[in-house]
Formats: sequence, C-alpha cells, structure tokens
Amino acid sequence: MNAFKPPLPLRFQTPAAWAAAALADPAALLSDHAHCEKKAALNALNLSLSLADLPRASVLLARLAEEELNHYRRVLELMQAQGWPLQPDTGNAYAQGLHKLAAKGLLDRLLIGALIEARSCERLWLLEQEGANHPDLGATSWLAFLLELERCEAGHALAFRSLAEERFGAEAQARLDWWLDREAEVIQALPWRSVVH
Repeated sequence: MNAFKPPLPLRFQTPAAWAAAALADPAALLSDHAHCEKKAALNALNLSLSLADLPRASVLLARLAEEELNHYRRVLELMQAQGWPLQPDTGNAYAQGLHKLAAKGLLDRLLIGALIEARSCERLWLLEQEGANHPDLGATSWLAFLLELERCEAGHALAFRSLAEERFGAEAQARLDWWLDREAEVIQALPWRSVVH
C-alpha cells in the first residue's frame, strides 16, 4: 500500500482494516456518501452567504458546491448502474459530533468543513486501496471515481482552511490546532460501519 499524506495533519490515522468493514455493504456506503455529497453542496452554498463580503470566497464556494452536487449525481448514477436504490439518510454521527463542539461561529464552520473533507479524503484513499479486489466494485469505474473524489476532497479541505485563514488570520491556525485533537477524539469513538465517516 502506498503512503498517504492527508491535506491536513490529522492526528488519528484510520487503520487499513476499516475499509474492508466499510465495503461490507457497498449499497449502504454509497447511499451514505450520496447524502454526504448533497449536504456538502448545501453547506458550501450557506457558507458563501456568510462570506459574501469576500468576492473570492463566494466564487470559490459556488464552485465547490457545484462540484459536490456533481459528485452527488454521479454517486446516484453509480448506484443505479449496480441496481441499488438510495437508502434513507440515517444522519452523520461524525459531523454531528463535530458540530456539537462548535462554539466560534463562522470560524468553526469553516474548520469543521476542512476537517470533514480531509477525513473524507483519507477514507476514500483507503477505500480505493481495498476496493480493487471487491467483487461488486473492482470491475467498475468505481476506483477511478474514488481517486477523483479523494483529490477533490483534498482541495476542498485546503479551500476551507484558506478561507478561515483569510477571514480570521492567526486565530484560524490556533483554532485548527484545537480542532485536530477534537476531530481525532470524535472519529475514534465511532463504530466501523458502511459509511465514509
């Protein structure tokens, strides 16, 4: 397995065995990821309103939302090609756990966005490594799509961090340092399921 370098210095590395557990139910995994992509698009649009005074931010977040919505459609198409219906949204315990800790408004929203994207990037990379041998997914365009998603998530993580630094300066780095510890605590407390987080 090749080494992976996350876009943010995550303080907990997901064990490689996680991917096999997540791929135990690929229909559930993809359903959850479709819901995550949809929520990510909405989050980017909402953040663009909060940063409307920064012209670069509005355009960047609009592009990010467009990319997330495109991924949502493509995950749905991949599921349809496999004959898997979209399952109900059961919520995202990881994102909920992070948001419960938020206390600094817009700064925390931007940094939580950066952390979610960075963790998604790491987990997608692990799925990409494991998925090559999966009976349902190995022969599809799944692996190329995972690589594309992984790279996009890395870019999104850096975009959110950049916007936090642009708006909040040095406070953003200090707060990110605090968040990196909290994120590690939240992700380690979650059971392994067929979800990205």
